Amino acid sequence: MGNVNAAGIPAEDPSQDLTGRVAIVTGAARGMGRAHARRLAAQGASVLLVDRDGVVAETAAELANVGGRVDHLAADLTAEGADALVVDTCLERFGRLDILVHNAGIMHDWRRLKETSPEELDRYFALNVRAPYALSRTARPHLARSGSGRIVFISSQWGQVPDGHSYGYMVSKAAQLGLMKALAQELVGEGILVNAIAPGAVRTRMVPDEYLEVETAAVPLGRLAEPGEIAALVGFLASDQAGFITGQTLPVNGGALLVGI
Repeated sequence: MGNVNAAGIPAEDPSQDLTGRVAIVTGAARGMGRAHARRLAAQGASVLLVDRDGVVAETAAELANVGGRVDHLAADLTAEGADALVVDTCLERFGRLDILVHNAGIMHDWRRLKETSPEELDRYFALNVRAPYALSRTARPHLARSGSGRIVFISSQWGQVPDGHSYGYMVSKAAQLGLMKALAQELVGEGILVNAIAPGAVRTRMVPDEYLEVETAAVPLGRLAEPGEIAALVGFLASDQAGFITGQTLPVNGGALLVGI
């Protein structure tokens, strides 16, 4: 099969090489975000890991020798001015911005309509919709200048098909997919490609142990996705291989939507 790098990509494959490009990954301290950052760094990109969890510094240190340069920023994306802070920090440390991965999110909460207050709904929209909207808006001119600008949303299968509970989660994820399509339509003329990945249940702390059995039973493949399987698509969408794809939602759910939820 030949030599492969840390992401399992054949060394002779230039179409996924991101050397010289710079990425921001939000929610990068753990789980899927950490996997996305690792994947992009292994493809040669320099990566700014953003998370409000202080563990993000440790994660950045762990990824330091994967490939491209890695740095970190502790920030609450829902705070006023966070979008400017993140983009300015990226430009100060790396000098450019090519790839923006909206991964930060709030854990699925299993609440139904009567248990979900307007304030709770607002909490989900603040991180899942308003924060990526603001960050995309601020990053736009720099992504356009890149010549290979990419925005990738990590959404959810429950943004495509409601699950009957977790109103804050599923409604905000559906809105997130609407935002993705609107951005894709507007920014394509500037050379910025915008897409989303809609995973089903992934083996991270977002799936508590008490729900592991029921989540697994809902997947025809009989298992949860691994973070690296989602990260592989992030690496693809960030690369030149995806140069003719925009405005799309890529489902990665083990066949769950074939049988309903």
